[in-house]
Amino acid sequence: MKKWILLMIALALATVSSAGSAELTILTENLPPLNYVEKGVLTGSSVEIVKEIQRRVGSSDPIQVYPWARAYRMALDEKNVILFGMTHTKDRHDKFKWVGPLAKKRDILVAKKGSGIKINTLEDAKKVKRIGTLRDDTREKLLTSYGFTKLYSVSDEQKNARKLVMGRIDLWAYKSPGVKKVCELAGVNPNELEEVFHLREINLMIAFSNKTSDTIVERWQEAFDEMSKDGTLKIIQEKW
Repeated sequence: MKKWILLMIALALATVSSAGSAELTILTENLPPLNYVEKGVLTGSSVEIVKEIQRRVGSSDPIQVYPWARAYRMALDEKNVILFGMTHTKDRHDKFKWVGPLAKKRDILVAKKGSGIKINTLEDAKKVKRIGTLRDDTREKLLTSYGFTKLYSVSDEQKNARKLVMGRIDLWAYKSPGVKKVCELAGVNPNELEEVFHLREINLMIAFSNKTSDTIVERWQEAFDEMSKDGTLKIIQEKW
């Protein structure tokens, strides 16, 4: 009987260990200044936080940069997929498992200086002809939910920065912080642009596919909490 009990305990521990050390697909997007590629190197505060969590939980899985729409579909459909930093919305809450928050952001509307565009309400914003958005991004979905129809999607926010300066769109739906860095990477002078409307403030999180073991998610959250308590999280965030 004792041998049987010991065997069952060993099997249970092995299962937990296996679940906690499963191979993970870790994804992010090119979204300055939190996670972005500069001179071929993935960098940003969210990247640094995730790598520190990996170090603490013993994960050596590489972080891969994908277009947002593709990464989002993978996180929805596949097993053991991590996607960061994802905006934590009510609509997404039950579609993923969450760790964080990594940061707080403001979603905004940006115009070219001298355009004469003045936005005091959402109805004012609806009157412009073209608003640049990121394909399948939460800002695009937010504006769609508000009844906006003149949205022009791209796969990378740097394209929106260039289009706005060139006059190919009238407004750009993006976030703060982030505009200055995207402009720098896109070869655009950020001083040519200005925020004209605040949409909302919301958290960015690490999202896990629902087919990921709770054990993995719990280990990551515990590591994140440890970083918060020992000051590592604050050091990283203030650095950036």
